[in-house]
Amino acid sequence: MFFLSPFERTVSKRFLSFRRQDGIISLTTILSVLAISIGIWALVFVSSVMNGFREQLLDTVLGYHGHVLVQSYSDRKISDYETLEADLMTVDGVVRTLPFVESFAMVTRGTFAGGAIVRGFPDNHFKAEDIGIQKVRSGSLEDALDQGGVIIGYELARRLGIVPGDTITLIPGKMVSTPMGSAPRFVQFPVSAIVEIGVYQFDESFIGMPLIDAQVLFQMRDQVSTIEVFLEDPEMVEQLEGEFADVVDGRGHITHWKKFNASIVQALDLEKLVMFLVVALIVFVACFNITTSQIMSVKDRTGDIAILRTIGCSTGSIRRIFMSSGLAIGLFGILNGAFWATLWIWFLPEIVEVVQFVLGIQVWDPSTRFITSLQARVNWAEVSGFVLMAVGLSFFASLLPAIRAAKTDPVEILRQE
Repeated sequence: MFFLSPFERTVSKRFLSFRRQDGIISLTTILSVLAISIGIWALVFVSSVMNGFREQLLDTVLGYHGHVLVQSYSDRKISDYETLEADLMTVDGVVRTLPFVESFAMVTRGTFAGGAIVRGFPDNHFKAEDIGIQKVRSGSLEDALDQGGVIIGYELARRLGIVPGDTITLIPGKMVSTPMGSAPRFVQFPVSAIVEIGVYQFDESFIGMPLIDAQVLFQMRDQVSTIEVFLEDPEMVEQLEGEFADVVDGRGHITHWKKFNASIVQALDLEKLVMFLVVALIVFVACFNITTSQIMSVKDRTGDIAILRTIGCSTGSIRRIFMSSGLAIGLFGILNGAFWATLWIWFLPEIVEVVQFVLGIQVWDPSTRFITSLQARVNWAEVSGFVLMAVGLSFFASLLPAIRAAKTDPVEILRQE
């Protein structure tokens, strides 16, 4: 930033002010400010929405799946899982573990029949924060423990048309032997609660129940199929993978969130990069509108520049005057764009509702967008980088007109006047 003398500051303000004979110059300045404002607004707003989507998706998926999964082999289950839990807790960075039974089953009620993922959780983990539930829409989790009931994802409950207190029938995949041959088992459970996990694909297939009921349903005695491990820092999972393998030592196989979510993470990172490049190009073009505006200003004010030079202004002073004018345009556009981006981020849910009402379309379809709501998260480091980038572009956009103004020959100009 430049250190301007009071005289240079006054002249710079004059050159930015609106005068009747300078109407076209003022119009191009206004358009430059507007273009930079739109670019910064788009850059900050789109980046924040992408950050919010990525953070909410990963938080929800990791809350449901865990950071590290210790799973049983195809024909074996994890026995003595409490001992394995204690061993896993000895690894540095492990916050907690969650053992559970997971298997597929068919769920029926009336004429409806569909597939579901059934999970059985220990009593001490039958809590919303441990299971990964964002919201209990109706009913109570405690009732499932007291009454031997089940909890159901919101979308699945909507398709079934049930409320807490109704009964569903589960048909596990494993057959039972009867005198007439193999036959499926039909087990009825009362519905204790309807919950929302936050990911559409989970909410349309999730059924949870106490661990002992799941072990009986899937004939697993005192075994579990999976142990989830949650870390203090999920990004450390690859460094700790070898240590987890040593602790498990053949009692199961290990995978982690970066492996089973690799395609999602890569797609999100690529989408964010492409969106940044596209919107940053808008800012790039908008900032160089300053060059056009300032070149026109220099051309229109050659007489003023000549007079300033004859009264003793140096070339450096002329250069600083026009550089400060260009930077003022850029800074005002940046601040204006950041202001509107803040408003849009703050009122994002209301804006989505208004757009849906006016256009008559569903802006955010949870069946195709994984998560059930759209949120924004501001990354201040990113925003600071965007602002510095825009300031730098404004500086270079102002540099050429300022140099041209400083090279103006006052003798030649006054001769023509």
